[in-house]
Amino acid sequence: MNKTEFDEKMKNMLHECADDLHAPDTMKTRVDFALRSAQVKPRHRWGKRIAVLAAVAAIAVTGAFAAGGFGSITSHSWANQRMSLAQTQQHMEQAGVEFTLPESIGGFTFSYGYDADTLAESAAGEREQVKEVNAEYEKDGVTLDFSAHTAYTVFDGEDDPYAPDAERDVNGVTLAFRDTAYLFVPPDYQPTDEEKQQERAGKLAISYGSDQVENTQFQSVSWTQDGVEYSLSGFDTGLDSEEMLSMAAELVK
Repeated sequence: MNKTEFDEKMKNMLHECADDLHAPDTMKTRVDFALRSAQVKPRHRWGKRIAVLAAVAAIAVTGAFAAGGFGSITSHSWANQRMSLAQTQQHMEQAGVEFTLPESIGGFTFSYGYDADTLAESAAGEREQVKEVNAEYEKDGVTLDFSAHTAYTVFDGEDDPYAPDAERDVNGVTLAFRDTAYLFVPPDYQPTDEEKQQERAGKLAISYGSDQVENTQFQSVSWTQDGVEYSLSGFDTGLDSEEMLSMAAELVK
């Protein structure tokens, strides 16, 4: 997939997010809109990157959706970008993020870094370009994605009513953990009545586009500190809220 194709997918993805405001008001459903539109296949590394960008973008604009507006964030990265720790650190500094990347997080070792360019637009049409820097960490075949970027200002004043699954306060910073269940299915998949009920209740997100039925979980911790938004996330990490929150707490200054 080239940069132009990815840009178009991300744009359509987030337009669909805005168009589906009539759906159940849950974070799990919001994030699914992004993943469903992107039609990702999470077992592939590039597919996972698309999925992570989509999920994080959807989380970032939840407040704008909740406020009744049509805010959006479009984002893209490059499949072949593999930056070293030093290069990733340099890009963070260039992006205005004062943060020292560790070589490891909770036993997960740095693998590579990559950039993601984002364009945020509020319901009022205010636009803002932000450079996001990501770092992937791996342990025993499990991947965690750490991302950081200066906080969006076009969404200031819009509250996020969706409570996370768990929270922890560290040095005055609130860490928010979310664990979202996903069912990736082929385009012609017909959900069972039970699955439909779980989806309406916000307990299950069904994402179309895979060539076979796959069950997966997306765990994430997000926080804001000193004008910078951070997140630590991954698919099927096997980590619970305490473990994820503890790892994120190590990153708070």
